[in-house]
Amino acid sequence: MASRLAGSGERIFSPPGLGEQVLPVAAIYGANASGKTAVIKAFEFMANAVWSSHTQWQPGQRIPVEPFAGDDTALPSEFSVDFLLDGIRHQYGFVANSQAILREWLYVYPKSKRQLWFERAEGVPISFGTKMPGENKVIEGLVRKNSLFLSAAAQNNHEALSPVYEWFAESESFELGHDARRGRPFGAMLRAAQFCQSESDRATIARLLAQADLGIAELNVGETEEMKNMRGILESLHSELPSEYSLPETRKMVSLLHRVGNRTVSFRAEQESSGTLAYLALLGPVVSFLRNGGILLVDELDASLHPLMAVQIIRLFSSPATNPRSAQLIFNTHDTNLLSSGDLRRDQIWFTEKDSTGSSHLYPLTDFKPRRQENLENGYLQGRYGAIPFIHPDYLTGNAGGNGEKS
Repeated sequence: MASRLAGSGERIFSPPGLGEQVLPVAAIYGANASGKTAVIKAFEFMANAVWSSHTQWQPGQRIPVEPFAGDDTALPSEFSVDFLLDGIRHQYGFVANSQAILREWLYVYPKSKRQLWFERAEGVPISFGTKMPGENKVIEGLVRKNSLFLSAAAQNNHEALSPVYEWFAESESFELGHDARRGRPFGAMLRAAQFCQSESDRATIARLLAQADLGIAELNVGETEEMKNMRGILESLHSELPSEYSLPETRKMVSLLHRVGNRTVSFRAEQESSGTLAYLALLGPVVSFLRNGGILLVDELDASLHPLMAVQIIRLFSSPATNPRSAQLIFNTHDTNLLSSGDLRRDQIWFTEKDSTGSSHLYPLTDFKPRRQENLENGYLQGRYGAIPFIHPDYLTGNAGGNGEKS
């Protein structure tokens, strides 16, 4: 949600039906191991629970929540999100420990007035609002203690709740970590091809690659020579194989044509740089969400990327011209250049920091009421807002013990 800040009004959206202004981008900063990735993983866990708790979590199976410090006696974990669906605000959430869903709820706000759709608490019947039609009691009988009612309802074609389930299934994407995003070069090219199914998306991704000054002239999608050769071998052997054997599905992958003097040369996947692969891996989801709307959550946006390439992605989400569906980008990063680029409002910056007990806290920059012209990058690096590592200089010389002796 946008704060009441002066300036930067062009980088906030006003979705119809909400009555509030929202931000298209949020950036999370913090020291290593401060909890930045945990924020994104919390979103991912919640979505996975909605997608699969009814169909994939087995009866009696432990719910895969991660309690604080691995302590199963810790407080239960609570997850709650507010989101827009067909212009109407929804609030869905649940509370769980490793054994059971302890609470679950869904409220809907047509014309800004709260309606109860359902509330669930352990050990008592689910309460259903009069505004939610459907075979609610029948589906209630199918819900296990370690599965969500929303997940069970969608699997049983609940007309009112299926769109809510689909919001979790289709409106969120998670790009977790440098290695997970980059992966093996061959796999990265295969995955990129999935986002180039339409000619429009393929052309947009090719244009953004060309603008990034990577020396890329064109993007092609198709089978490589190696894949064609393998398919030819399999086809020649097919008549000798058992009748139930079927040929594997044709898989396409991306190949990039690079400018080399006056000609273009197709590079193999393993010849591409880590930065090119990282940027290509991000552009697929970026273009998809800009076209369709939704939320893209990225762990380590700056991994293998030049700061100006990260800025380009932020600008694509920040402009109504390139983001007409009000998609949102939530990411964490160590790239302090973004703080001084002018592309992030003060209310788009968040921090994570651990306290003395090892608990992570997420808090916004606006808590510090920074001035409009304040140098945010310098302020952050100087520790003005916390969320940075404090490394005792004596550790560099071995005198951390304070007794003057090297260890």
